[in-house]
Amino acid sequence: MADMYVPDRAFGLEHGEVYLSVREAARVLGVSQRSVYGYIAKQKLTKLCLDEHIMLSEKEVLAFKRRAPGRTRESSPFWHLPPGQNPLSLTTIIVSLRPACDALLDQKLTEFRVQSKHEITGTCARAISRSLQSPDQLTILLFWRGESQPPAEQRTQEIAALAADLAEVCDWETALIAQGEGLVHAG
Repeated sequence: MADMYVPDRAFGLEHGEVYLSVREAARVLGVSQRSVYGYIAKQKLTKLCLDEHIMLSEKEVLAFKRRAPGRTRESSPFWHLPPGQNPLSLTTIIVSLRPACDALLDQKLTEFRVQSKHEITGTCARAISRSLQSPDQLTILLFWRGESQPPAEQRTQEIAALAADLAEVCDWETALIAQGEGLVHAG
């Protein structure tokens, strides 16, 4: 039975439905076959047995939405104070974008991701976002824990390197840079 050929797709003559093998469903979803069997066991996907082979509706597989990895929070975390020995620090940078630089901005951000550029030493979180209210502005958030925060001179140099790399895209003459200390946080 294990050596028997299982087609990737089968066509139902009655309703014109297309069915996928577990292997093909896994390929379409970008998961392992084991994950597909798990979705079937949890009744998130419906199986159809054809000649002792498990098949799945192509429509159902294509409509299937995987949830994010990790367990779902049962309750929101309490706001808590950062430990005295390890305070949370934040640098906020708000900078205007130069006109007609959307494609170049996308290119730069992809380069940052792919080449792991500008990881900024010691940060525990980093984010670059585009303002919904003012799409011509970028907000850059850098979070540090006190224990891992490098000296101010090093932080300044690394932020300057980031600014230099985004000079074609951002108007750094108008940038607002603010330092803050976390009073309470969640997460």
